[in-house]
Amino acid sequence: MRKNSLMQKLLTQFIVCVAALLLLATPLFYWLTNNFYAEDMLDIIEAVRQGKDIPKLDLEQDIMQGVMLQFGLITLVLGIAIVLTIRFISRRLWLPFDRTLDAIEAFRLENGVCPRLEKTNINEFDRLNTTLEKMMNGILHSYKSQKEFTENASHELQTPLAVFQSKLDLLMQQPDITEQQADIIQSLYQMNSRLSRLSRNLLLLAKMENGQFGTTEQIDITSLLDELMPYLESLAEGLSITKDYRVPTLPVIANRSLLESLVNNLIVNAVRHNRPQGKIVVTVTDDSLSIANTSDGQALDSSHIFNRFYRTNPGEKGNGLGLAIVKAVCDYHGWHISYCYKDCMHEFKVTFR
Repeated sequence: MRKNSLMQKLLTQFIVCVAALLLLATPLFYWLTNNFYAEDMLDIIEAVRQGKDIPKLDLEQDIMQGVMLQFGLITLVLGIAIVLTIRFISRRLWLPFDRTLDAIEAFRLENGVCPRLEKTNINEFDRLNTTLEKMMNGILHSYKSQKEFTENASHELQTPLAVFQSKLDLLMQQPDITEQQADIIQSLYQMNSRLSRLSRNLLLLAKMENGQFGTTEQIDITSLLDELMPYLESLAEGLSITKDYRVPTLPVIANRSLLESLVNNLIVNAVRHNRPQGKIVVTVTDDSLSIANTSDGQALDSSHIFNRFYRTNPGEKGNGLGLAIVKAVCDYHGWHISYCYKDCMHEFKVTFR
């Protein structure tokens, strides 16, 4: 299949369109010539043949009228050709580009299939399709590699950490350990738990970034909160949790495990930044979920609180990934997360619509 540039094909089809229109307009050109240019000459020839006096003629006026009419006709033909070229011919020429756009828009990394872009007889579109296929194949290969890495890391990291923790449990149960040894084992136990949480959180963020949570369902926020409330109260460390449901139900389309992680991390954050004998207020409206907590501290830095490993106080508990996970869950579902501080209360609000 012979290939041409887009400009060459467009110019060729424009010339063909003009030639066809001029051919169709040939009878009209003949009529103009016969009634303006040749009419006076025919009158003169006829008078000479019949031996009559040459009639008075206005050749200049007829020629000017004929020239102007033919100029207008040629302009009309060119105008129609340009309109046809822009509206129909160029649209047909750009159809392969539209099909390429449709294929790219339907491309999903999660499906693991790279679309095959059709071959065309236009150089520019073939170059574009070849480049896009190489790019999508490279992206798909990188995605599969990252997905395989996260899956392997999830298994390989958790297994030795679990073994290490079980060994520490056995050491703690030994009857002849000293108090100093027990303190060392306890610190190692806490460090192992922190490493385990850190690896789980980092892998969770990596999976969200790779789009590995494809399963979604309709979940009622109020029902989910009621189900999680006993566990959330155990996380609250004695702080009171007040429910303020302003609507009976709030259905959303979400991945259940990610939504539960969002709620858990917001509650844990509310506990860590609370004051003794403080409270946590969980509010549900017709389009949002907000979790607020009392505090004796100052407002948090809203420009950094959702960054990974950011801590307002270097000595506080946690690995600095809780709010980063909350933000990632919201971004994954297309929700909006906001923070405000008023009346000595920190409030995080998730807007679903």
